[in-house]
Amino acid sequence: MPTRLAHEIAELRSRLLDMATIVAEQFTDAVDALLAHDVDQAERVMDRDREVDALELEVDEYCQRILARHQPVATDLRTLLTVEKINTDLERIGDHCRNLARNAEHVTEAPGVLDVVKVRAMSQAARRMLDEAKQAFLDQNAELARSIPDLDDEVDRLHHENFQELVDYIRKNPEHAEVAAHLITASKAIERISDHSTNIAKGVVFLIEGVDIRHAGVQEDMAPGSTSPLRSSYSS
Repeated sequence: MPTRLAHEIAELRSRLLDMATIVAEQFTDAVDALLAHDVDQAERVMDRDREVDALELEVDEYCQRILARHQPVATDLRTLLTVEKINTDLERIGDHCRNLARNAEHVTEAPGVLDVVKVRAMSQAARRMLDEAKQAFLDQNAELARSIPDLDDEVDRLHHENFQELVDYIRKNPEHAEVAAHLITASKAIERISDHSTNIAKGVVFLIEGVDIRHAGVQEDMAPGSTSPLRSSYSS
């Protein structure tokens, strides 16, 4: 029979998945509001951020309660550590969705500026990352999780292209420089969402395999036998 701890961890995972679903909906709605310069929809996205914040607090509190009651070890402890990290990343994604939506009202002043950027393609790539990170967590699929950071390169490339196109646009249309600057901010928000999805994917790998794949270059410097200053400072 499942233990009380197993039931509580299952409930915790369910709440986290609910949160992931909400921020994914926020993301889609924020992009749609921006591209349609729909201020009313943008306001609904921003209002929903309170729901995400409330869920973050609820998940954190639930994690702390499980830790206090059961003092879990091994896989159960790793699950709680991972959930707390993913919880933070999801809340940050919600913040970036809110910031993305805020730019919708500014685009109304020069809607043609949207023609020079690839917001839709960039957001689709970032949304795929978020969806696959959620699926990897749900299915405990380390292989899928490991593939997600590679998609971040595409999002970064599109953000760089957007930035260059908008800089050129500002040179040619200085009267709309402020609007273009808001779109640079919007593009950056999407790029940050992909970064947080990458963090979630790496957290899933840690959960399943117990391997931390963050900052691989730094970890190499800190490996036993390394002559890195980092290793020297720890051993001195």
